[in-house]
Amino acid sequence: MTVFEFMRKVDGPLFQTEGTVDNFKYGDIERPVKKVATCLTATPEVIKAARAFGADLIITHEPTYYEHDDTIYPGEIVELKKALVEECGIPICRYHDHMHFGKDCDLISKAFLDAVKWEGEFNGEEGFVLKEAKTPLEIAKEVQDVLGLRHVRIVGAREGKVTKIGLFLGHRGQEFWGDFKRNRTYELAIGGEWCEWHDGEMIRDAAQFGKQLTAVMLGHAGSERIGMKALADNINRDYSAEGIEAKYFECGELYTYLD
Repeated sequence: MTVFEFMRKVDGPLFQTEGTVDNFKYGDIERPVKKVATCLTATPEVIKAARAFGADLIITHEPTYYEHDDTIYPGEIVELKKALVEECGIPICRYHDHMHFGKDCDLISKAFLDAVKWEGEFNGEEGFVLKEAKTPLEIAKEVQDVLGLRHVRIVGAREGKVTKIGLFLGHRGQEFWGDFKRNRTYELAIGGEWCEWHDGEMIRDAAQFGKQLTAVMLGHAGSERIGMKALADNINRDYSAEGIEAKYFECGELYTYLD
């Protein structure tokens, strides 16, 4: 099976359609595939680790060259990374839009919910209703413990029971955050990253006015990496009989900390 045939099996006819960022960014799509590396971001350390693993394909959720539409702008760091990618020679495939918006549901949100094991109803996109209400502080602690995160941040109300949760994992734009903070479509949003002054200030003010509105921020990697881990697990489950092995490679948090 070639890497192109494999990706068509993973995502069916949706893969490499126009209007998405999901396609091959580098390499020979006719290369036979036996080992697959998944990652949130193909950092230099991830690329080198994938080469040591013997990967025939890297599936990354985020762009390799720093722009969401995968435009490659010249510059010293870009050229260094291009040279590393070419040296390693591993085909790189972007798998982003169809993880969020394809198939039957948002696969990143589903992996997150599978990990935290909350009872409730998932709408298949970003909405989840808890069966039993919890406080924002309880929710934040559960997520931090299950995902092994550091420095989870809470904006807005910490107490008061909530059931309606918006999963704004990764980086969701103003369509999501604007509706949440102005119309209060959910009581609590779990996000990856945002613009603090633009998105956060109204939520803080709402809490000071006594409104039940909270954002729990996990960091971009902290909120989405679970989806790429799940992808590797699913590949091992579905394709091991065909001799294909997958392994998730951790890119780590963007930030380092003083403690």
